[in-house]
Amino acid sequence: MKADMQDSPLTCTQFDVIVVGGGMVGASVALALGQIGWQVALIENQPIPVRPEAATPFDLRVSALSPKSIAFLQQLGVWHTIRRTRSAPYRRMRVWDESGSGDVTFHAADIGLPELGFIVENSLIQAVLWQAIIDTDTIICLRNSHPTHWHSDGSNAHLCVNGKHTLTAPLLIGADGAKSWVRQAVGIIETHSDYDTAAQVLSVITEYPQQDITWQRFTTHGPQAFLPLAGNHASLVWYDQTDAVKKRHAETDDMLLTRLQAEFPAELGGITAIETRGFFPIRRMHAARYTAKRAVLIGDAAHTIHPLAGQGVNLGFYDVMALLECLKDSDDLGAPKALRHYERMRRADNLITQSSMDAFHYGFRAQNPLVVHIRNLGLSAVAGITPLRKIVSNFASGQR
Repeated sequence: MKADMQDSPLTCTQFDVIVVGGGMVGASVALALGQIGWQVALIENQPIPVRPEAATPFDLRVSALSPKSIAFLQQLGVWHTIRRTRSAPYRRMRVWDESGSGDVTFHAADIGLPELGFIVENSLIQAVLWQAIIDTDTIICLRNSHPTHWHSDGSNAHLCVNGKHTLTAPLLIGADGAKSWVRQAVGIIETHSDYDTAAQVLSVITEYPQQDITWQRFTTHGPQAFLPLAGNHASLVWYDQTDAVKKRHAETDDMLLTRLQAEFPAELGGITAIETRGFFPIRRMHAARYTAKRAVLIGDAAHTIHPLAGQGVNLGFYDVMALLECLKDSDDLGAPKALRHYERMRRADNLITQSSMDAFHYGFRAQNPLVVHIRNLGLSAVAGITPLRKIVSNFASGQR
């Protein structure tokens, strides 16, 4: 049943599941369903990244994969390839406040794990997932394709692709990002808010060899984050007001390097070059519901969060794992009972994580002396009370 719309005519229009969106989360759910044996149609409009070679510049967008997400990728049979291509384990995570004494370091050993996680390029994860998809006979990949309209007759979802092919399946999965076409098509509204903040992301070469720590320092203008990459490489994330980020982005590499050395902490070490850079605005979004008739939302189509702790893709993978759990014993894929169960499993956890990131964002921007005192007490308590530190470490590592 293997076909690819780029190379072959579409010979089948009836599937078990239709997945719209072939990013990391959409590709993972398509692969998982296909490996179970369900017939899957995967629709993606953007080019699929190629797995990088050793000398390929690092992708700007990286994720801090939790142990739970890594275990999921292992089950899919793709983690070994990701790991040996290039990734950076981190065993320590430090968080401190520039305006006070609060300073806490989390250690993997505190919760009995070899690592707290791995920093991996988003494009590498997606490329390896897609290679596995192409090798899976139960998945048809409709690349360079986009949905044009949708309707449900109660027992099936009917999706028209490229204005000419109508695909039918008991379940339609929207994994098509924060501006989800599926979410809008099925009539699910969302709440959203802008933070008036942007993230400037820089892929840099450092004097230090590969480190096993990720850190985040909170300043009066916003957080500064260091994410280790393989070898003498790192990803720096510099949050600030949008106008300030745009102004810095227009500077030359030499000017920006001087700024980094002056304004980032000494823990960064020397930077020899900026390889790539970019910026993006920060926005929070949550769908009013995750399900509609014969349709379900996962990942950024259902929720986006402040990327402070790099939890976005992890939440998406947790969505996939929960959805698979709810579907495994269902005789009718897309049955309302199974989809409602999925929403109950995931909505509270996603909301808690969103709210936690909001608390960090607004709490650390405030410069009221009382607020500064309270947040430093909080960081000191986490640093000094081992059980509390373990609770936070477990939450961040996906052990809810």
